[in-house]
Amino acid sequence: MPGNSQVFYRKWRPRRFDDVVGQEHVSNTLKRAIATERVAHAYLFTGPRGVGKTSSARILAKALNCTSLQDGEPDDTCDNCIAVNEDRMMDLVEIDAASNRRIDDIRNLREKVQYEPVAGRWKVYIIDEVHMLTTEAFNALLKTLEEPPPRIVMVLATTDVHKVPVTIVSRCQRYDFKRLSNDDVIDRLAELCGAEDIECEPEVLAMIARAAWGSLRDAENLLEQLAVSYGQEITEEQARELLGLGDTGASLEMAVALLEGDTATALGVINREAARGADLRGLRNGAVDAVRAALLQKAGVQDALSHSSEVLEAMSTPGKQAKMEKLLHVLSVLGQADLKGDSSSPLPLELAVLKAASAPVQAVAAGAVPAPMPSQGAPAGGPGRYPSGPQQGQAPQPQRQPPSPSQEEEPRQRRPTTPAHERWNQVLHTLRRTKIRRYVLGALLRNVEVVDPEDGRLVLKFRSTSLRENLQEELQDARAREALKKAVADAYGADLEVEIGDPDGNGGGKDRSDPALDSPLVRAAMTMGARVMGEEELPGEDK
Repeated sequence: MPGNSQVFYRKWRPRRFDDVVGQEHVSNTLKRAIATERVAHAYLFTGPRGVGKTSSARILAKALNCTSLQDGEPDDTCDNCIAVNEDRMMDLVEIDAASNRRIDDIRNLREKVQYEPVAGRWKVYIIDEVHMLTTEAFNALLKTLEEPPPRIVMVLATTDVHKVPVTIVSRCQRYDFKRLSNDDVIDRLAELCGAEDIECEPEVLAMIARAAWGSLRDAENLLEQLAVSYGQEITEEQARELLGLGDTGASLEMAVALLEGDTATALGVINREAARGADLRGLRNGAVDAVRAALLQKAGVQDALSHSSEVLEAMSTPGKQAKMEKLLHVLSVLGQADLKGDSSSPLPLELAVLKAASAPVQAVAAGAVPAPMPSQGAPAGGPGRYPSGPQQGQAPQPQRQPPSPSQEEEPRQRRPTTPAHERWNQVLHTLRRTKIRRYVLGALLRNVEVVDPEDGRLVLKFRSTSLRENLQEELQDARAREALKKAVADAYGADLEVEIGDPDGNGGGKDRSDPALDSPLVRAAMTMGARVMGEEELPGEDK
């Protein structure tokens, strides 16, 4: 057993695969590989910090050299296992790539791997933070990694696998370590509290788990820091003070005021907390946490951080009443409040509250036409303004005449009102919300040239080839065919055979649609059902 002077995360480091928290998918695979003697020559362990990558690599080295292996698990009692635990195993070499990142360091490694294991059967090299190696060092490592000498296993560990060249990744067996759940962290902390004789309120462990964001090492460090600061009995208030979470009641009061648009109350909370010397970063963090809980409730998503029941109950009503845009706006503004310079100054948080009280920026309405921008060299006076007389060197500009009554009525007269169009509009209205696979049928059918049925057949002539193909794709489903046939029968009062016109025959010939109609943006909008759920017309429709 290591001495009590060791920090928690080293003192309670896992010693067997079964002790690794939350990584059963990795531990079970490695145990089977060792038990069946199908060990790879190179492994790549990747994942967030503090989730067991290096510990698993050390356990792998211990299991490979254990003299009393038990179903792939080291017995942790033989001489080789004890040597690994005490950091004196000569056949286990740990390298920090952050400080040994040059090509000369890798060349030195290539020379050392030629030596046979000393005490065990395998020699294991663990290169931690391998993404820190230089490009030249990676290139020097390639050959050794691909064809290492016999009885050599190399384990690369990294938190940023995207920085590792694919040539390296392809030569390793990759194992992705996942971020730990709050329940896993809380259970492990409870075990540590029992072993270290630490008493703490139940909410304290949950607060530590949320603050650690799935990193067990961070959680163990926070627990030890609380034990050192406040002794063996830790209260929720002490944990909030050390973790910088602030008073829950004040944070909830501020968050509710922001969502309800009560700026005066939110500013009052800030000044009250500043007057009593509270950490305003904790106040901000608590408010952000509360608004996040409301956002997740609004979206119908299960909370990944397991907010307390107090926060969920307090944010339930204001979160449901607030619009999604409001929640996103408040959360974004609070998150950007800069309190790093002077956490005791209320000004940054006050500015954030005032900004959050303003209306969020709304997206441009679909179909809205932006005001024309003046072209380069346009006359002064601002967009849409013209000087009273011609400028020097310019020809006089003709004055704009108001439109005549006939011109004003012309756009309205473009929409046909024939019986055929009325019946087809009834079909569109019936199918305006019918979505079987990817597209809403009513939206696709708006691109059809309206014709009367002939000989019991209704031929759909599309102006857009791509929309015709989309409808054909939809009609591969029998439910879509049945919905279209029923809508046509109800509108026309007879069972008609619905056919899609061929572009070379009965169809619309060449693709005569507006090029913008076939743009990826329009097709994406149809896929999401953004514009096709209402009565709005699509581009290319007769006006």
